Amino acid sequence: MKLDHIDITILEMLKKDARISLREIARLLKVSPDTISNRVEKLTQQGIILSSTVVVDPSKIGYSFITRFGVNVKPAYATQVLEKIIKIPSVIIASKVVGSYDLVAVSVVKNFEHLCTLRDTILGMPYVEQVDLGMWIQTMEICPHYFLI
Repeated sequence: MKLDHIDITILEMLKKDARISLREIARLLKVSPDTISNRVEKLTQQGIILSSTVVVDPSKIGYSFITRFGVNVKPAYATQVLEKIIKIPSVIIASKVVGSYDLVAVSVVKNFEHLCTLRDTILGMPYVEQVDLGMWIQTMEICPHYFLI
């Protein structure tokens, strides 16, 4: 789908504040609320808008740092392992990658014990051969508007 100025503005506004009313978006764009409602419906039906959610500041609820897990798996099992890793509650994002690892997962971590538990959980999964990790320790920021246009 080719996005026009109205679609892009709707996405930017929802990305900034998913709780903004469609009526408010319509007022700011000087179009009817029905126009905005129809556009949002279309963007959702076409899979451009997947969902809306609350973004929590992990540092305010007990997480101390962010960790990157580089995971190597036995050939042909990356998808199976990825499906298990992404279900780990503190994993923010996980993906197949090209490079030094087969998979990379990024997770928020409470403390060293939690880090070791996460590493051991991934290492204990069938077909996992190696887990490497790296940590962000100074700044922890998760900002959803970085993930969109």
